[in-house]
Amino acid sequence: MTSRDPVSTRLLDAADSILFINGPVSTRVEEILQEAAASPASLYAHFGSKDGLIVAALQRRLEVWDRAWSEAIIAAPTPEDKLLAIFPALATYQREYLRERWCAFCATTATYPHPGADLDEVLAAEDALLTGRLCELAQPIAGDNAADLAELIEVAYCGTLTLMLRGSDEVAVERGWRAARTLLQSFNASQAR
Repeated sequence: MTSRDPVSTRLLDAADSILFINGPVSTRVEEILQEAAASPASLYAHFGSKDGLIVAALQRRLEVWDRAWSEAIIAAPTPEDKLLAIFPALATYQREYLRERWCAFCATTATYPHPGADLDEVLAAEDALLTGRLCELAQPIAGDNAADLAELIEVAYCGTLTLMLRGSDEVAVERGWRAARTLLQSFNASQAR
């Protein structure tokens, strides 16, 4: 980020580099402004408030996450690999795109028990992407039981996000991926009976 970048981009970049590492509530506006080399007037002109900046940062993260996950799905050779593509996508997202301490959406949900309409909308969009895509990817494997299989993979994924708080995100992703593979094998074995 340089001072020649548009101020709205600098503010979003600063929000990403601070908000989802330190937490959206504990991060002060002054920290974001200093990191962005921006004035309070710029923040309010572009985003309306700190909450507006959080919404915009989450919307950007959702777009980047959707793209990273979609690319991992396309690269996966089998239906099982496509279902589990959320794990290599998470590793790529953390390594190449937008680093975070765990999950920006989970952190925001935890710190805003009663979000405003715009924040609630972006949080719901992330949840819909997660649950909807997992169910869609589980369909070729599980048929009528796709929702059950998708739920198992979602639990492994959410556990992975929590493990990221306790140590290395690389280790957390590997452990979550391994657990998801085990759950998938167990599910397939139970369906074969």
